[in-house]
Amino acid sequence: MSNKRDRKMRRFLHGNGKNWMKKSTKSNMQHHVDLGQGMNQHHVKRDEVLKIDLHNHGLHQAKKRIKEECQYAGKDQTVQFCHGFNSGTQIRDYIRNGQLQQALADMGVEGALWFTDPGNTWFNRT
Repeated sequence: MSNKRDRKMRRFLHGNGKNWMKKSTKSNMQHHVDLGQGMNQHHVKRDEVLKIDLHNHGLHQAKKRIKEECQYAGKDQTVQFCHGFNSGTQIRDYIRNGQLQQALADMGVEGALWFTDPGNTWFNRT
């Protein structure tokens, strides 16, 4: 009788899965891929690099400047945004978390964003 009771208790605690006894790293193999860092032909610095320093800008001013620079960037230019990361990350988060991509898509501007260090982000227009 205790065997049935033990099975019910295990099922309650660990669920109905077949790996209830084996709790190792093999039971939950997840392969996470950082989609923002895959290198392709658009993630290459071009011959002409336009460096934009955003350190002395507020968030509203920086958003406006970033959108303008992306909109008027040439197809042979790479725009480098120097936003920093030590004293506030609002500008960096705006650029990297998809809000900028959404704003550019609304304006009809297509491009690729990428970063290799925490203080700079690059943009190529496609």
